[in-house]
Amino acid sequence: MRRLRRVYFDYELTPVIELDENQSRKLKTVLRAEQGDIVEILTKEYLAEGEIYIAGKKGVQVRILKKRPVCIPDYKFIVYQCIAKREYMDFIIEKYSELGVTDIIPVISNRSLDSLKSSAYERYIQIAKEAAMQCEREAVAVIHPVQKLERIKPAADENILFHERLGEKSIPKITSKNISIIIGPEGGFTDKEYSYLINAGFKAHTPINTILKAETAAVLFAGLVRLSINE
Repeated sequence: MRRLRRVYFDYELTPVIELDENQSRKLKTVLRAEQGDIVEILTKEYLAEGEIYIAGKKGVQVRILKKRPVCIPDYKFIVYQCIAKREYMDFIIEKYSELGVTDIIPVISNRSLDSLKSSAYERYIQIAKEAAMQCEREAVAVIHPVQKLERIKPAADENILFHERLGEKSIPKITSKNISIIIGPEGGFTDKEYSYLINAGFKAHTPINTILKAETAAVLFAGLVRLSINE
């Protein structure tokens, strides 16, 4: 069965909604939708089906036919991610969203980028939404404000630090559905940062005997945890 075209809508659902310029262009140009077509509209709270009412040069209006609450995951999966360069961080955010990470917290560490512009933060939010559309997830990963590493206070049931050398030489056995992990920057954590994170409540694991790039580690370890949650 052909899947319905889907777009994200940031505002309250009303009987007829008007999509913004970018959403309208995506529906008409990328998704090839036309007047009379049925489309899906995803919001923070609802997944709706609607009929394209008007598809003109100025934009697209959709008449809402039905809606239901979005399916919320039965787990909490938080990733503290040290900020990488733009192309790598964009890739990481996209893959986290596809893998079902529920919360992404950008982190400033000694060897990461030392700031996060508001434009980059807004781009991360948009990337998470687009990735959710692509893989048909209904709950979009929440992008939290940037946090300094020395202020992290993990509060999940299980908090895991993946480290290239100093961790327990095993794949973590995850028994909870409330988990956080932290992924370091290129070059890893300093000794001081590692000590702080362990004292803050993270448990270190080294499940693979290979030095990985930050973006590779992000996808591998987030996928590992996601699969463990499903077991």
